[in-house]
Amino acid sequence: MTPRTIDGHRRAFTLLLRVYPRWFRDAYGEEMAILFGRRLERAREEGGVVRLWWRTTKDALATAVALRRPGRGEQRSHGNDGRGMGMDTLWQDVRYAVRHLTRAPVFTLGAVGLLAVGMGANTAVFTMVDALLFRPPPWQNPEAVVHVYQDSDEGDPSSSSYPATRDMAASPVFAAVAAISPSSAALEGSEGAVQVATEYTTASYLTVLGLAPLRGSWFGPEHDVAGGPPAAVVSAVAWRSRFGADPGIVGRAIRLNGQVVTVVGVGPEDLLGTYPPMVTDFWLSISATVVGGPFQVANLERRQDHWYDVRARLAPGASVEQAQAAMNALATRLAEEYPELNRGRDITVFPSADVRLHPGEDGGLFLAGGLLSALVLTVLLLACANLANLLLVRGLGRSGEMAVRTALGAPGVRVARLFLTESVLLAFLGGMGGVLIARWILSAVPSMPIPIPMGSAMSLEMDARVGLFSLALVAATGLLFGLAPALRAVRADVAQTLRDDGRNSSVGRGTARLRNLLVVVQVATSLVLVLGTALFARSLGALQGVDTGMDVDRLAFVRVNWNGAGLSGEEGVAAVEDLVARVTAIPGVSGAAAASRLPAQRAGSTTTEVEGYTPAAGTGAVELDFSMITDGYFQASGIPLLEGRAFGDDDVRGAEEVSVILNQAAVDRFWPGQAPLGRRLRGQGSETWTRRVVGVVGNAPVVGLGEAPRPLMYFSHRQVGGPPAYLVARVDGDPASVVNAIRQGVTGARQTLSVSAQGTLSDHLGATLAAPRLVAWLMGAFSALALILAGLGIYAVVSFSVARRTAELGIRMALGAHRGRLVSMVVREVVGVVGAGVVIGVGVSALAASRLESLIYGVGALDPVSFGGAVAVLVLVGWAAAYLPARRAALADPVEALRTQ
Repeated sequence: MTPRTIDGHRRAFTLLLRVYPRWFRDAYGEEMAILFGRRLERAREEGGVVRLWWRTTKDALATAVALRRPGRGEQRSHGNDGRGMGMDTLWQDVRYAVRHLTRAPVFTLGAVGLLAVGMGANTAVFTMVDALLFRPPPWQNPEAVVHVYQDSDEGDPSSSSYPATRDMAASPVFAAVAAISPSSAALEGSEGAVQVATEYTTASYLTVLGLAPLRGSWFGPEHDVAGGPPAAVVSAVAWRSRFGADPGIVGRAIRLNGQVVTVVGVGPEDLLGTYPPMVTDFWLSISATVVGGPFQVANLERRQDHWYDVRARLAPGASVEQAQAAMNALATRLAEEYPELNRGRDITVFPSADVRLHPGEDGGLFLAGGLLSALVLTVLLLACANLANLLLVRGLGRSGEMAVRTALGAPGVRVARLFLTESVLLAFLGGMGGVLIARWILSAVPSMPIPIPMGSAMSLEMDARVGLFSLALVAATGLLFGLAPALRAVRADVAQTLRDDGRNSSVGRGTARLRNLLVVVQVATSLVLVLGTALFARSLGALQGVDTGMDVDRLAFVRVNWNGAGLSGEEGVAAVEDLVARVTAIPGVSGAAAASRLPAQRAGSTTTEVEGYTPAAGTGAVELDFSMITDGYFQASGIPLLEGRAFGDDDVRGAEEVSVILNQAAVDRFWPGQAPLGRRLRGQGSETWTRRVVGVVGNAPVVGLGEAPRPLMYFSHRQVGGPPAYLVARVDGDPASVVNAIRQGVTGARQTLSVSAQGTLSDHLGATLAAPRLVAWLMGAFSALALILAGLGIYAVVSFSVARRTAELGIRMALGAHRGRLVSMVVREVVGVVGAGVVIGVGVSALAASRLESLIYGVGALDPVSFGGAVAVLVLVGWAAAYLPARRAALADPVEALRTQ
């Protein structure tokens, strides 16, 4: 294109400017001519002159029409700042933002996807935390409902005995008192048995809550006594999910643990159970305690068995303080009447607003909820920081456009609003995607192993509170990552930008510092998350490798439901031994036995006085876990016998003393350095020492893997009675190969027997690690996302820096600079930013490490391997993110690099 041709284009543009009003040409015509000339040079080099004229003419005509509207010229001539926020202006901004985002589909989809993941995780976690910790209960006047706890043997608020709940109900400060005992049962149907969550409770339960059943009725006084007609109320959730909302459910007979129970009603619509959001499938009457077996029935008259939680409704005019005074008097009276059982045992009243699950468990729940909320919020903040950095880079690329808008009279607020509208629109789209992701997460939560002290189905609904949270999250997120580019657009130098045509506008120190600060925050936060993942992963590995003291890899088990067999006494003993003999005869089985519990399983305990040992709490007794076993259990399981003898034929029912075997942890606690054999124990409240230690065995997991050695007492099933629930078989080969044969042996022995669970002991112990495995998986997923965000942040900064220095790099290459030196030069400039992030991340991690001590096992919170690995990962990600754009710039043609400038 010749100089004459260029002059012709410029004269033509001068003529085009006449479509604008005179006041506009006088104010901005010169700058627009200069800008057109620069764009013409670029269009000439790229062969886009026709396209330039088409766009220029279209924009000029549209703008001229708008400026010539009645009153518009007067507003401009008087210098109106144009800060109107009418719907027309807002709609224009939205349409502009939509057009701009659709022109960059990769960026838009990436940003929306990133925000959707972060906002979806936050919405899902808020829903869970709100349901578990903050959602108000669906009771009538919940401020009148209180929780009442008797102290445990250690002096902490705990559950109460059933006789004590009757004493509480006699107090005039309460209008009604209900006892609740959570449990589980096997619901038998045509397709086999399934485990369901149950709660034994009294006829006064709905009176305490102020609710009414959805269908049928609740329990009556005749159901509050053992031996009465066993009855059940199905929850509204279970009625729909398990029975298809069958209108004929009332009066239907169901089988739970082999016992026939009549359904008398459907629970209130909004009542999930005593511990929401956990769903109770069935409430069972006190008369249905036979479903739980002989231990459940016997505890109804035993003051030493604390199996029941207590809810009470205050009498009209009564206060929590008055209720506490009445319970103090009751505790004093019980201590006088039953000194061996209640001496030093207080009764505490808590307002319902102060308890979510249990006073002893709520602290852990709030900690877990806080940590999970902080985790997902951190990821969202990382996403916002990354998007803010990317928008800053994109905003610098659009500085010419923004300068023209400012030159055309748009105020700074209007220009900033364009960026904010774009960011809020991205946040809105991300929020919509986040709601879908949150729904998917919440639908999957019930099948996840949630680390809370009880297991059941969960009901998690996104209600109005969640909707308000999502809207607030969208607004806060949009403002958070859109504020930085908006402020920069307001503060831009219009004249300088127009002279440079927006291509080489300088980056101010403030903008550069902000970009670097955002990267430092991303690197530091990513390091904290990666370190947490490393610690939890190493803790999980330590738990998986813990020495159980058993031949875990050779053991299979089945859980037998004996309730429907109707066996007791010697008949039950014979049936168990016959079943053990049948299993032993299965090919590949080298030994078998029965036990009332598996290792690493929370099960039965009993309050016991120990000869020669005084508990620190001063109650005179300890809560001691126990297991009822058959002969040969230790040989089958591989638990070594350390002292004394195992159970044998001499241990028979009716003996003056019951033989017990303790594990080494019990000996170390009760009689350290002393001989345990011959020592005696007795049940709390008993006047005679009826149990004698005949043997000591090695430690095995009692409640969970990785626990401190925990005392355990073994009984012989012949002396205590009641068939043990679990059959354990020692297998020469793969234990999974004989599980079905064991099941068939059980069901073939008696038609009344059924199997409710089966597997290998390795699988069982692995299932107990589901919660730490879930935590490690979540940490790993979020830390991986954080690493990606940090890498993108570094990549964006380096790419932008390289783009702004294209001419400099081209000159260096033209003068003979080695490409490797150029790459090193660019990468070195990022080292300081990444290094600062690593140092801050290490410092924050070290300060927070002490809070993780109680959450990890087998590894110190300041584990050097974890710290070193986390730092190495961050450095590697930072180097890769900086190296790629630097290498691409170094491989560019220096002539082309100079020509683009």
